[in-house]
Amino acid sequence: MVEGTEGKGFSDFLIDPLIMKGIREAKYQRPTEVQELVIPFLLSGKNVVVQSKTGTGKTAAFAIPILNSVCSGAYPHLVLAPTRELAEQISDEFRKLAKFMQFSVVTVIGGLSINPQIDRLRQRHHVVVGTPGRILDHVERGTLRLDQIKSIVVDEADRMLDMGFIDDVGRILREARNAKAVSMFSATIPYEVERLARNFCGNYEFIKLAGDDEFNVESIEHYAVDVYANTKDVELERIVREHRGSKLLVFTATKRRSEQVGKMLRARGFRAGWINGDMSQAQRDAVMSRFRSGSIEVLVATDVAARGIDVSNIACVINYDVPMEPATYVHRTGRTGRMGKRGKAITLVSPRDRTAFSNVELTLNRRIPSLRENGG
Repeated sequence: MVEGTEGKGFSDFLIDPLIMKGIREAKYQRPTEVQELVIPFLLSGKNVVVQSKTGTGKTAAFAIPILNSVCSGAYPHLVLAPTRELAEQISDEFRKLAKFMQFSVVTVIGGLSINPQIDRLRQRHHVVVGTPGRILDHVERGTLRLDQIKSIVVDEADRMLDMGFIDDVGRILREARNAKAVSMFSATIPYEVERLARNFCGNYEFIKLAGDDEFNVESIEHYAVDVYANTKDVELERIVREHRGSKLLVFTATKRRSEQVGKMLRARGFRAGWINGDMSQAQRDAVMSRFRSGSIEVLVATDVAARGIDVSNIACVINYDVPMEPATYVHRTGRTGRMGKRGKAITLVSPRDRTAFSNVELTLNRRIPSLRENGG
């Protein structure tokens, strides 16, 4: 397992000047830990398997070496993402870093018309970013040839497994047999992801960021609020009002409840929106765009709809419903306290939630204090 290095800057890497100009334009000051560890290996053409959660700068960690390869005349490259939202975020990161290059990225996702994607794929392109199902759709139509791909990145591999895409990923990797490099990024490394890495990543470097699979108490303050089922809305309104002016993310257990809670917050004067799996891609994109811009201050989401969302400066995550799995609690609360910033996580615990919440505390081996004990 690779350990960290001491304080490298982007200028210490052998990166094309046009990419360095894009890095400076994006106001990236110094490499994050994952960038510092990963970029040298990818620049040298080595395969990596990286255990790293979202919000650590991992997209730039693979985007910068890919862009450097494009500058050297090697393309196209393929990046696989589990959700449409994440695929679009990755494409945006490529465009930002490649601002001063002659560069084209094609985003290949479901929920949108396939014909514009076909037209884009017929033109010269350097990177394809997409979800597994739509990638295979293009392969079967003959509009995307995987045997021409120079390198592949599988992002959030464990989410691919959770969402039932792991077999599709395996098929894509088999068909892209000529790829010179295959890398994977995953918050956790379950057996199926490890098997995929062994089968397709060859002799790879395993990079694990310290504490990435642990409960984050360094940058996130965790609290609980005891409520009754009929007082959850009152407590939620109080918490939201106390954090007014900040971006807040609220998690609910069901699609129906996400809409109900979102409408309740709107009725009480907050700029609230919601996303769930029943909404079209265009609807979800519109809500996410407004959340990022700040015109929505509170986003209510289900776990499935929120996968792949990487929004900076979320001040507080609120669990309206207690997650049934401790790992889900860690994943939800990890949306705040990112990139060196402080964050807060607050969970509303009703009597019927007490068993699930106690299981979270037991598994994480930590008591989560009451918000009121800390002056909240």
